[in-house]
Amino acid sequence: MSLHLPENPAGPNGRGPGRVSGPHGRRLGTAALAWVLCLTPGIPGCRAAASPPDQSAKHMIENVMQTYAKAYRDNDPDALAALYSEEGMLLPPGHELVKGRDSVRAFWSRGMEAGFEMATVSIEVSGQAGYVVGRYYVPPDSQDAAETGKYIISLRRERDGVWRITADIWNADDDADDPDAPADSAGRAVALLGQAFETIAQSP
Repeated sequence: MSLHLPENPAGPNGRGPGRVSGPHGRRLGTAALAWVLCLTPGIPGCRAAASPPDQSAKHMIENVMQTYAKAYRDNDPDALAALYSEEGMLLPPGHELVKGRDSVRAFWSRGMEAGFEMATVSIEVSGQAGYVVGRYYVPPDSQDAAETGKYIISLRRERDGVWRITADIWNADDDADDPDAPADSAGRAVALLGQAFETIAQSP
């Protein structure tokens, strides 16, 4: 999937309904940090090169992401919600946590951004779990400037063999003119992913 992003987007807005925005900082739990690092290529002694099953899983996950992008562009909340697990979660910027497939469907039913594009940067898999790091772009409209951002979507292979989304986190790029903007805003999304995994682990 190809994506051409503008070099200087006009400030952050938000990918979901209403382009909500807000604070994103979270503390990354030790266990979640270890999980993320062990899926990061190039860390010695952490994991071997991807095996054929890993490659097959990555292909299946990429298919999920293509279906996700199509459902979003088609403004189809039912098709989009079907990609999440029963307890799947959204962590939209500036919005309370959205948990459960029905709640996810209700959130996306509020509307999606016209012209939305997304592109996968990397897919990592470990056993029955995996995550996708990517970029997105929303073109300008009569009310908002163009927007680029990043996302992390975690998935799990369920008992029926289908990969489903367990957590979906995104945030817009920081305004380049903001002197207080952190240098690694993607790190905030990783921190939110860690919190999502901790929440899943604590769920009954």
